[in-house]
Amino acid sequence: MHLALIFIIHVLVFWYIPIQGNQILFGEAECPADDQKNCRNFKANGYLRAFYLIVCVYLYLSALQIRVGFPILKKPSSVMQYNESVVAYIGAQIYYNAPFVTELRCLLDFTFSKTSLDIFQFW
Repeated sequence: MHLALIFIIHVLVFWYIPIQGNQILFGEAECPADDQKNCRNFKANGYLRAFYLIVCVYLYLSALQIRVGFPILKKPSSVMQYNESVVAYIGAQIYYNAPFVTELRCLLDFTFSKTSLDIFQFW
């Protein structure tokens, strides 16, 4: 998945976005020599370079998370983990593998519990 994402981002940043932007502005894929200020190429467009930098940081952090490892717990702490049926097992696996669901559960637990801790102490 990460390799496909890297490929897609590079195609978008270095090929599709500059060519489409220049075709919309100038009617051709290349920038005219006299109008480099409005050019949509990677070297001339600061927004495109900032977007690429943000994507590179995201990809680095996600690769670091994969290298360090995901949480080692097999099932989330819920009622479904104690049930031995196939439906409960599939439900627990969907809950565990869905992105950000466990973090949202932590936020909901913090929101609806009576505590004097702030959110960072609660985590």
